[in-house]
Amino acid sequence: MSLTRLNRSAATLSKNRTEDSITPLSGMCVTCVDGCIGMCEVGKSAYRGPEAIYPQPFGIITSASEKDYPLDLSHFNIMGTAVGAKGIEADSDKAIFPNVNIETRIGRDKKIKLRVPWIIPGLGSTNVAKNNWDGLAIGAAISGFPLTIGENVAAMDPDSKIVNGKVKHAPDLEWRIKLYKKWQQNGYGDIIVQANVEDTRLGVQEYAISELGVETVELKWGQGAKDIGGEVKIKNLERAQLLKKRGYIVLPNPLEKEAIDAFKQGSFKEFERHSRVGMVTEKDFMDRVKELRDYGAKHI
Repeated sequence: MSLTRLNRSAATLSKNRTEDSITPLSGMCVTCVDGCIGMCEVGKSAYRGPEAIYPQPFGIITSASEKDYPLDLSHFNIMGTAVGAKGIEADSDKAIFPNVNIETRIGRDKKIKLRVPWIIPGLGSTNVAKNNWDGLAIGAAISGFPLTIGENVAAMDPDSKIVNGKVKHAPDLEWRIKLYKKWQQNGYGDIIVQANVEDTRLGVQEYAISELGVETVELKWGQGAKDIGGEVKIKNLERAQLLKKRGYIVLPNPLEKEAIDAFKQGSFKEFERHSRVGMVTEKDFMDRVKELRDYGAKHI
């Protein structure tokens, strides 16, 4: 039994010609016809190359897997008890579910207070994150749970000031932090700043701690969903060159004449900005934790 749909997906704007007759092992049409325009991912990648691996349209979507697992959360029930109550006083006049207390505390010293037991993980430099930050930050702050600012926010901001390889001013990062703090109530929740390899080299967390009052940081070594670095598409040559100069891997190299000429001629329309995957050892991790604690971080 195949658990995934191969070689066609709305995420990559591809489909099979024989939609009702698919080879399960490969996901290809049961009859691959000579002369087909190539609607599936195999055909599309033959003439569009690596473009076919990216969910489309880039910058305005989030995407998820179509894998059909044989087990999911709908197969589980949360069973109650016939005696007593949890999370509220065992009083029939009080024990209604809107009154249940689900507050919790997290962290080594349990000093981060949450009104509800969940957290929004890293939302970084993507357009989707930035365009929806107002609602996310205000909603999380009012509801009393932590929100994590993801990777690359400072360096992807063209208005950031970087001097001698270190961030000195990052208006987008500052706006995100201040908006959450403005709506934070009674000390519940927290704003967390994540850092990948590039952020660490640029001193983003040190800047956030010393200049923006951040107390909680997160160390990041890779993408949990795919074990590679983060990637974005860059449609502007000047911005691609700026990111290359700020230390990112940008493909093709926007500083090379051949790539510049090809882009201007329309041979390709987008550069790829890649984030590096961190390679961690226990000693490196402990050393970095000490650096951040010495700098003023309370939670890591």
